[in-house]
Amino acid sequence: MAKPSLDYNSIEELPDHFWDKVNKTDSCWLWTGKIDDGYGRFNIKGKLYLVHRLTMAVLREKIIDGLVVDHLCMVRNCCNPEHLRQATISENTQKRKLNLDPTFCVNGHPLFGSESLTHISSRRTRHDGEDISITCKFCNSVKRLSNTLTEEVPA
Repeated sequence: MAKPSLDYNSIEELPDHFWDKVNKTDSCWLWTGKIDDGYGRFNIKGKLYLVHRLTMAVLREKIIDGLVVDHLCMVRNCCNPEHLRQATISENTQKRKLNLDPTFCVNGHPLFGSESLTHISSRRTRHDGEDISITCKFCNSVKRLSNTLTEEVPA
């Protein structure tokens, strides 16, 4: 979750190089830059912002204190303001529980079938002792590539 000290509403416009990292599909605007936990991140003047919150605040409406920006499309790296809404944490969590689809990763890639790129493993959890984890190899490789590029590029 983004630091509460970041003021998304103070950003007046998005820099031109922001749009170099957006892939506008027929529906979602997919962030291709830095991704952390499925969410796009963008650096402005040394501060790392969540991309979906930036597009909401700059292109749609100011963000109300205490609310989160919810992805209606359920694609975490989507920054299309038409796919975003402000919600309470409770509303966001409830929607996620209702729309939980274990056949797709958080970014919409298929986890099963001929087109899937998945890694299934067993992992230890704090609460239950052991849990089966299904991760998307595509998202993991994008995250690793993004982290590698971030480490190689001087700030």
